[in-house]
Amino acid sequence: MANTATAPARGMVFEDDSSAREPFAAYLTDDGSQSAATTIAEQRSWSTSSIRKGGLATALRLLGVAPPPRFMIVDVEGLPIEEVEQGLTELARLGSQVMVLGSVNDVNYFRRIMRTGARDYLVKPIDADMLGEIFVRLEQSSDGITAQGRVVGFLGCRGGVGTTTLAINTAWIMSEKLSRRTALVDMDIYAGNIALSLDIEPTRGLREAFDDPERVDEVFLQNAMAKVGRGLHVLATEEAFDDTVRMSDDKVLMLADTMRANFDMSVLDLPRHFVMREPALFSRFDDIVIVAELTLQSLRDANRLSKLLQTRNRQAKIHVVANQVAPKPDVTAKEFEAGMESRLRCVFAMDSKAMAAASLKGRPLVAADPKHKMVSDLHKFCIELAGVPEEAKQVSFFRRRLKKA
Repeated sequence: MANTATAPARGMVFEDDSSAREPFAAYLTDDGSQSAATTIAEQRSWSTSSIRKGGLATALRLLGVAPPPRFMIVDVEGLPIEEVEQGLTELARLGSQVMVLGSVNDVNYFRRIMRTGARDYLVKPIDADMLGEIFVRLEQSSDGITAQGRVVGFLGCRGGVGTTTLAINTAWIMSEKLSRRTALVDMDIYAGNIALSLDIEPTRGLREAFDDPERVDEVFLQNAMAKVGRGLHVLATEEAFDDTVRMSDDKVLMLADTMRANFDMSVLDLPRHFVMREPALFSRFDDIVIVAELTLQSLRDANRLSKLLQTRNRQAKIHVVANQVAPKPDVTAKEFEAGMESRLRCVFAMDSKAMAAASLKGRPLVAADPKHKMVSDLHKFCIELAGVPEEAKQVSFFRRRLKKA
């Protein structure tokens, strides 16, 4: 059978330079699929210029002379299966993780697609939610190993800097915008504010998890966590101040590991005393977010915490965020960065009015006021925390080729 698609020349090798590779490309034949791919790209701050009209033949023609993207969506509707197999095998050989769209709903057809090296096959019509769930799995596991979630810890330099607020809004964006199945855990079992802020009933799930950590599994979490929105699961309690809850390194490590195994993203809001009392927990984080205000006291404590936590977990990324920044702070952002000898990851201005309005609604700011300036900046930060591949820093040969096509 003649192959109408133009395959890349065999033997062609592209240097594996991640900084020059686009995060994704899509070759689609219908408007609905293009709309879904555009939504996914916008949610991850990817350029939409790599979403092209056309299917497998277009993908093969353009990628024959350009570095392959990390992820690729390819429509194979209407093509003979033999031609599809040959073309998808070529694309997989180039190093992309290929997601295939088509209209054939047949198990044997699915198996033949998957044997080419494609990562998944979806039957059209598809929407952004369906694509988002698939992309989460691809982003978490780029080498075929079973995907595991990411764990992020939020820690305030001092009280009252808005750590809980940032943790809540981060978890909401992960769930609603980045399609992550997200856990939000309030580790302050006596005076935590997450349940109150979200206007949900606290549960005894976290207390029970520390009392009997062997019980903590998927079924336990389903019953112990409150669900908020599309995919946000909250574990928060309010124990009596005179009731002693015994914790240990083994218990908190077991909780963190269970969260990683059951959720795409886990956001833990940590009391500061955990730095001294539960030091082993910090070894489990992929990222640690230190929340500060622009004061000399916060500068001192941000430095101390950063240096300490770097020794506790040399693999984790540590981000310092300035929050609730007044128009004329005690220390400017530039002075703070000079004292830290590193950049602030984000600077969020104080907006008591917007925060109060969201609090009265029992909703995160990102849900109550989605056009607020903080939402855009925090969304970009969440993309990094979620492990989403970045856009290439320079205009690559691949994008130049697309513009000419």
